[in-house]
Amino acid sequence: MRRPELVLFDLDGTLLDGSGLPGAMRAACAAIAPRLPGTSTDDLVAANTAAWQRLWPEVEDAWMHGDRTGDDIGEEAWRETLLARGSDDPALLRLALEVWDAEQRAAFRLFDDAVPLLDRLEAEGVRVGLVTNGAESVQRIKLEAVGVADRFDPLLISGDQGVRKPDPVIFAAALHDAGIGAAAAWYVGDNLWHDVKPANEAGLRTAWIHRQPIELEDSWPRPDAVLRSLTDLPDQWAAQDPR
Repeated sequence: MRRPELVLFDLDGTLLDGSGLPGAMRAACAAIAPRLPGTSTDDLVAANTAAWQRLWPEVEDAWMHGDRTGDDIGEEAWRETLLARGSDDPALLRLALEVWDAEQRAAFRLFDDAVPLLDRLEAEGVRVGLVTNGAESVQRIKLEAVGVADRFDPLLISGDQGVRKPDPVIFAAALHDAGIGAAAAWYVGDNLWHDVKPANEAGLRTAWIHRQPIELEDSWPRPDAVLRSLTDLPDQWAAQDPR
């Protein structure tokens, strides 16, 4: 198995560790709750959670396909959150949006194995790209926050493309942008059905990153490799590369 010319990555859950976001939301609510009489941090967290649970089924497709911006949807969620606690104050809404934006940016982290792999691939002359679902503005904020916005070529975001995983068309578009055939490319993601299955259908080799031990069920999509760490990826081709 020869070293590929291109490795494409998923973002959330693959390169980006979002485990700090619940804490960021709680910190934002802790900053806003004192401005709402009779409202505790827990009350505001619960209201925000309820707002997103109601809103998300209505807006998911529009968010993923770029029909609505992340800022627009986030503002609607916070407006509903504050209304649930008795406030329709536009100034408080603006403050909530500003506080949440700062808290979430500070909470974004790359997994510890992300940069070492990107550095190694770059050193070995392997191009790296990104194929991710989400609103373009939101996904770019994440990339900028963790300092890797300029490391991916091609970089495809569903909200910009108008097509989302698990549609294999987005992978074909990435290969077209890169000028590289599917046989010379890998895709790495954390979701078997949204990442591995459509990338397989597009002809790429695939690696499933799952940092905890697990056995693949027979009915699940089959990746070419199962990784416990992203840095294990080059081992999949290094031993068999005749160069």
